[in-house]
Amino acid sequence: MILLNALTDLRYWIAAAVVVAFIVGSLGPEVPTLVVIVLMLQMIAAMEGLSFRKEDFKQDRKAIVWSLIACFGVCTGLTLIIGALFIPAYPTIWPGWVMLAAVPSAVSVLTVALYMRGNMVMSVLAMVVIYLVALGLTPLLTTLFIGNAISPLEIFKYVLLFIAVPLLANIPLKRIKINRDYKVIFINVMMFLLIVFSVGKNRDYMLGDPLVVLLIVLACVVRTFGVSLVMLHVLKRRGACRDDAVVYIGFAVWKNSGLATTMCLVLLADASEAVLPCVISLLVESVWFAVMSGYIKRCWPSTETLQQQIDQLACEHPDTFNKD
Repeated sequence: MILLNALTDLRYWIAAAVVVAFIVGSLGPEVPTLVVIVLMLQMIAAMEGLSFRKEDFKQDRKAIVWSLIACFGVCTGLTLIIGALFIPAYPTIWPGWVMLAAVPSAVSVLTVALYMRGNMVMSVLAMVVIYLVALGLTPLLTTLFIGNAISPLEIFKYVLLFIAVPLLANIPLKRIKINRDYKVIFINVMMFLLIVFSVGKNRDYMLGDPLVVLLIVLACVVRTFGVSLVMLHVLKRRGACRDDAVVYIGFAVWKNSGLATTMCLVLLADASEAVLPCVISLLVESVWFAVMSGYIKRCWPSTETLQQQIDQLACEHPDTFNKD
C-alpha cells in the first residue's frame, strides 16, 4: 500500500524527473518526436473509458465556451502581458512568450480533470474546440506579435495526433476495464518522461543565465499559482459547478509548453534563448499540477471524495454513524 501510494503521487515523479533531467541533459535530436509520443500516450490514458453522446455538446456548450475563454482569453492574455514586461531587459525572449501564449492548452488538462475528478466529457469536448480554434488563432497571434506564423497545417497535425488518434485508440480499449490506480501510475510515468525530455534538452540554456531563469520562474508562478488560486476562490464563492470549475482552471493556466518549445526550435532557431519561457513554463506547470491537485481536493472536494470520506469515517466510528 505504501508503494502504491508513492507511485500514484505525482509529486515524487516530478521531483525525480527534475533531478534526472539536470543530470542527464539532452537525449538527442529525436526529443521533439518523443515528446509528441508521450503526449499522445498520456491523452489516450486520460480518455480511457470515456463515451460521448450528441447531446453532450449541447449540454456542455456554455462550459465549452468558458473553457475557450479561459485558454485564449485568460491564459493567452496574461502570458502576453507578463512577457511584455521582459522586453526592455530581455527582448530576445519575447518571441518565446508569444509562442507560449499562442499555442492551445496542454493535453495534460485532461489529466487535471482526471486527477481532480472534474467533468471529463466536457474537458475533452472543450479540448477539441480549442484545438480547432487554434487552427486559425495560433497563426494569427504569432504573425501579429512576432511576424513569424505557425502554419495551420502544423496545428492540424497536432489536432489529429492529440485528439483523433487517442479517440480512435480508445475504441478497442473500451472492452478492457483498467484499474484507476494503474492508469494514474501510467500517466505519472508519462509526465516524468515529458519533463526529462523537455527540460533535459534545454538544460544548458537554463544554466546559462540564472537571473533570467529566476525571473521567468517567478513570472510563471504568478501565471499558474496566482491565477488558479484567484479563480478557485472566485468560482467557489459564486457557486459555480465544481466539476466544471476545475477544468476551467486547468485551461486558464496550462499551455501546450511542449508544442511551444518545439515551435521555438523550428521557427526561432536564430534566437535559441527564446525557448526559455516555454521550457520553464512546462516545469512550473508540472509543479503547479502536483501541488494544486492536492490543494483543490482539500479546499473543494468532489461529491465522490466527500462520500469516500464519509464512508471511511463510518468504518472507523461505526457506533457514532449507526445512531438513529
